Amino acid sequence: MQRDHDKSDPTGRRSFSSEVTSLVVINGVVVLALIALALSSPSASEWISAAAQAEFVGSDAPLTSQTQVAQPAETIRIVRSN
Repeated sequence: MQRDHDKSDPTGRRSFSSEVTSLVVINGVVVLALIALALSSPSASEWISAAAQAEFVGSDAPLTSQTQVAQPAETIRIVRSN
């Protein structure tokens, strides 16, 4: 007689879809926790605003010294074997 097979994996390994689901759930919990922390702290919006302003200061490029392009110390020789 042939036995009915369970839907569980006999080797004890988890399927790919269950691994993806657990990864999405863990990431969702972390994101929700970060949002809750940001909303619970009254100064969090000020921190976020200051970080955004520091990231995008203005359209002017920072003043830097001129860039010198590296040049090889000696000429490059190509050796071919015939």
